[in-house]
Amino acid sequence: MFSLRTSAASVARLARSSTSTRSFSAGMSFQLTEEQVAYRDLARKFALEEMIPKAAEYDVTMEYPHEIFEKAWEIGLVNTHIPEEFGGLGLHCLDNVLIQEELAYACTGMMTAIEANSLAQMPLIIAANDEQKKKYLGRMTEAPLKAAYGVTEPGAGSDVAGIKTTAVKKGDKYVINGQKMWITNGGVADWYFVLAKTDPSAGAKGMTGFIVDGDSPGITVGRKEINMGQRCSDTRGITFEDVEVPEENVLGTEGVGFKIAMGAFDHTRPPVAIGAVGLARRAMDEAVKYAMERKTMGVPIAQHQAINFMIADMAMNIEAGRMLTYKSAVEIDSGNRNTYYASMAKAFAGDAANKI
Repeated sequence: MFSLRTSAASVARLARSSTSTRSFSAGMSFQLTEEQVAYRDLARKFALEEMIPKAAEYDVTMEYPHEIFEKAWEIGLVNTHIPEEFGGLGLHCLDNVLIQEELAYACTGMMTAIEANSLAQMPLIIAANDEQKKKYLGRMTEAPLKAAYGVTEPGAGSDVAGIKTTAVKKGDKYVINGQKMWITNGGVADWYFVLAKTDPSAGAKGMTGFIVDGDSPGITVGRKEINMGQRCSDTRGITFEDVEVPEENVLGTEGVGFKIAMGAFDHTRPPVAIGAVGLARRAMDEAVKYAMERKTMGVPIAQHQAINFMIADMAMNIEAGRMLTYKSAVEIDSGNRNTYYASMAKAFAGDAANKI
């Protein structure tokens, strides 16, 4: 039984009380700090003791991993980006990347269920006012709640500018109509970040971001989609039919929703990329284990040069994917735009995981 109630929080307090500073240093170094090693080791221990023993069961049942999520929340492995002033740890992107690789090594389905909160929260971290942050981010640190990022639609995935969902201002409220699709955490979300068009004639500049409570009248949660992998992750379509949202739940101002949504991706692509790295690392370890057990011509196949070449290629791709992801995380932590590196990391690591 994993019982360290405030492990991640304890690491954060220790780091703040030490002579080192939590401000991010952009100096070139491949050496992790003591607290980064502690975060990674905490996640690794949790992955090995709690997640791996349950992975096969959740893959078969496809049930949302509530038990694992709540245990991860208890020890501080969920909502790592929430600023300290709103009850979170305020970790940097690189810190979170270290955590997510270990969780993905155990099960990318569970890792996605845990990390999906960060995707929904990031637009608020970037653009919400203090009252919105206190209400919607603060509550995430008080109970193991979930949130979802509602942007993708049946006819608009990578082409975010092509969304059809609308929000019409009526008095002091907005009325949202439309359909979102393939929404992670869609069926378990306490609230949604929703991107909708407030001025359909203005293209990307006519989009606005909203915080929508999950129990709002007019929200219909669709059936659970059967994924090829990550089967315990909750993926659904969400329909909004005359859903009323108070004016105070607008993020920023009208017309800046597209910019907010794209800005969130700069922070959330690195964790997605490192998820693929963690998966690839696990695949390689399983391949090596099999190569040591399987024998041909009187010896383990691990002794055959052809197999050695295959494992070497796996290792090279894993290291390259990890370094590219670290680069993308360091860029955003340093205050630089990382779209270029984050996009490459996500594409490269995903392709490498499929090959491995």
